[in-house]
Amino acid sequence: KKVKISSVKRAAHLKSKKTPQTKQQQQKQKQKRDSLNSKREQGQNIFSQKARKRDNLAQRKKFNKRASLGLEPLEEGGDEDDDDIILDNVADMLDGDDLALLQANKRKRKAKMADEDNEEQQHSVGLELEYATSSKKEEEAKKIKVDLLPIKSRDGQIITRTTEVDYVPKPKLKKQQEVEEEDEDEEEGESVFEDSDDDVVNDVDAASAMPVQKMISTTDLLIARLQEIERQKYRIGIICSGLMEKPEDKMRHFHALYELMDETNPATKLPNLMPVRKLAMISTTEIFKDILPEYRVGQVDTKMQTLRKATLERVTYENALLQQFKKFLQKLEQFTAQVNKRGGRRTPQTIKLATVAVQCMCDLLVAHPYFNYVQNIAQLLVYMLNCNYHEMRVAVNQCFRTVFATDKKLEITLFIVRRINHLIKTKQNNVHVDCITCLMGLKIKNVNLDAEKENELKQKKLENHRQRLLSLSKKERKRRKKLTEVNRELEETRAEENKQVKHQKLTEIIKMVFTIYFRVLKNDPTSRVLSAILEGLAEFAHVINLEFFSDLIDVLNRILEDQEELGYRERLHCIQTIFVILSGQGEVLNIDPIRFYQHFYRNMLAVTAGKNHDDFAIILRTLDEVLVKRRRNMSQQRLMAFVKRLLTGSLHLLHHGTLATLGTIKQTFQLTSVLDALLDTDTTIGSGRYDPELEDPEYCNAASTALYELTLLARHYHPTVRRMAMHIANGVPASGDGALPTDIGKLTSHDLFAQYDSTQMAFNPSIPLPKASQPKIKRGRPMYIRSDFKQQYGQLLRAAKKPQIKDRQALQIDFHSALQ
Repeated sequence: KKVKISSVKRAAHLKSKKTPQTKQQQQKQKQKRDSLNSKREQGQNIFSQKARKRDNLAQRKKFNKRASLGLEPLEEGGDEDDDDIILDNVADMLDGDDLALLQANKRKRKAKMADEDNEEQQHSVGLELEYATSSKKEEEAKKIKVDLLPIKSRDGQIITRTTEVDYVPKPKLKKQQEVEEEDEDEEEGESVFEDSDDDVVNDVDAASAMPVQKMISTTDLLIARLQEIERQKYRIGIICSGLMEKPEDKMRHFHALYELMDETNPATKLPNLMPVRKLAMISTTEIFKDILPEYRVGQVDTKMQTLRKATLERVTYENALLQQFKKFLQKLEQFTAQVNKRGGRRTPQTIKLATVAVQCMCDLLVAHPYFNYVQNIAQLLVYMLNCNYHEMRVAVNQCFRTVFATDKKLEITLFIVRRINHLIKTKQNNVHVDCITCLMGLKIKNVNLDAEKENELKQKKLENHRQRLLSLSKKERKRRKKLTEVNRELEETRAEENKQVKHQKLTEIIKMVFTIYFRVLKNDPTSRVLSAILEGLAEFAHVINLEFFSDLIDVLNRILEDQEELGYRERLHCIQTIFVILSGQGEVLNIDPIRFYQHFYRNMLAVTAGKNHDDFAIILRTLDEVLVKRRRNMSQQRLMAFVKRLLTGSLHLLHHGTLATLGTIKQTFQLTSVLDALLDTDTTIGSGRYDPELEDPEYCNAASTALYELTLLARHYHPTVRRMAMHIANGVPASGDGALPTDIGKLTSHDLFAQYDSTQMAFNPSIPLPKASQPKIKRGRPMYIRSDFKQQYGQLLRAAKKPQIKDRQALQIDFHSALQ
């Protein structure tokens, strides 16, 4: 039912009802409320109110006095001087006695007013002091109740506990923003506080941690140092966790890490400790390793281009990240410049910091080889590869080897090889060996050009098959199905990058490497890097062009014959390089390698079980070229001489070197039957007498001897060596007595040398534990100096024997007197 309401009642109803206010009205009400609160806070206390009442009373007395004299009342705020002037004018009209009385009353009134003012002022000050002291005492005596953890009684009842503690007022927090919204429920205002980690990042507690200027002991100083290190560790952890959590919003935290890397902290003006500086560098490196993208960041001008919101945020973040990464690299470059450039401070502290900086750059290069500024990092590391500090050179060498092994685009590999070539050319071959040995990590040896040709042929076949399916198919569904399968196979055969570009880069790398090698061999054959050059030539000799073979062999032969101070390792590398060349494409060359056979035969016994035992791997690789690949180009006498000397040298090697030697001899026995004569002990077969000291293997008469060393190796301490020696002594049978197990027989000489290596204190096969058993105690027979002693002491014992002896001391026999 509808009820009609008059307009008066409706207006009253709408007036009483609260209408929603706009934001402007709410802001005006908030300003009014703030002004009232400020006025209340600035209000006068009770003492100022009393003074105001006293002034009002004095003004009323003046008003009554002027009214009694018939004068006009003064306006409010009149001065007391005007009142005195008026009274003086009135005094001119009075007699002498009246004038004296009036002046006396005036003096009394002024003295009384001054006394009252002093008393009231002292009273007000005393009240203020009393109020301040009482409020302070009340605050100190104030206690609050705090709930403790409940306890459980034996009956299973939960008992709550409370205690009283002193009241500690909370510190006032800085408010950044205060928002108050007044609804019908009058909600309280909310305050937005700063980030909880900002106080740690900004190092607010640094002032409290400052050392006090007083006499302290060494122990206190060490304790304070440890405490400062722990505090900075915690701070670095908070900063890093914030950056890892949301790097887009915490880019400013990098500045705190950069301040910790400096020698003096700009914020606190205090020197940073050495462990703190190292931790800051390592932590920043780990952060960049995790948050840097795998792609190269491009420069986008946001002012000239219109971008979407998400794209703009990503571009802004990438630009900020790139700027911070650039600043970090500049910091690391400053540390390395102290020890690598002229005029730098070469102290133990700067050397340690430079070592950490180099390691950080190596980690960044390995983790992100395609990011921005990696070429700057690589260029700086190439110069550090020739520094005077061994730890830095080893770190950079290992870094470059890792980059060469993992680089798929070959861009950074080509750049590093070019910079190394420029460095060696600038220094005129006067560089450290690490500049050459790092090139051994290149993947030149693993490149298979035939595999690319096979993929191309396979792709052509699949393309022809696809065309055949298109022309011969009748049903559309079957044709589409077959087409999808063929297309998938085509995509699998396609390389990720253009083959021609990759092959071109690889060719450029090979040219640079051999340019370095040939420059050193031609210009400075006595350089200290000659050993590394020869080792690299031996490693990559299979990819040298045919037109360089004859000149290279002449240079190596000249080095072997002219340089008498050349070490055995360099000689072995020269011989290995020559035989690798002659075993491959160099077979077409008309070169007699007899002089190189003599050099190799002479240096085979240079490796022993001492420090140079690892160099036996060079001899193994050369033996594969000489005894296996070129066995048909060798005479019988030379082949027998090499096998005899090789077995003689195996007696001076460790067990894995001996196993590798026996593996090579076993393989040679399997490939040719000429060596069976060395297993015959009849010396009348050969002509002449074997001379082991002759340096020419062709004329040492190795056919007149036998492999007597196998009898010694058959009693070797290693069980596999014994089994292998007996296998060769029995004529290398494939089955039956003397045959090897399958797991040992299928291993090559290089596998035997690697698997049975015990340098890591691991014996292969493992030594079995002895069986737990009780030792047998054997009773020995008594031995006598005099043959008749046994009969004499037997007679003495029988004569002194009694049927029952209760006292042990009753039996006393003097053997010494009886024997005399």
